[in-house]
Amino acid sequence: MQQVQSREWRRFGFGGPPEPWERDASRDLDRLATSYFLDILDSHHAIVAAGPDAAVRTRVEDLFATATRHKHEIDYTLRHWATPVERVRVEDRLGSLMRTGRRLREIRDTT
Repeated sequence: MQQVQSREWRRFGFGGPPEPWERDASRDLDRLATSYFLDILDSHHAIVAAGPDAAVRTRVEDLFATATRHKHEIDYTLRHWATPVERVRVEDRLGSLMRTGRRLREIRDTT
């Protein structure tokens, strides 16, 4: 096990230096994030086409904006080597995309 020196903590944070992604890991994560985001897009278009009231429309637009931001963040992080903290953040953002897709499907099914 390699010890992290204090100068590395200041330079990279507590996670350590950036490392390359495992073989095909970035491709798999990108495919997963893209499939979640396409589901979110489908739900968003279906809800907006149904003409919901203002409160539902505002909630849907907020969820969609958050999902778009998280997808862009995942895409950006996957382009480069990532620190352990950034890798955890990608997993968190993937979970957020999954939950957002579920919420939008529930809204779509009730409208």
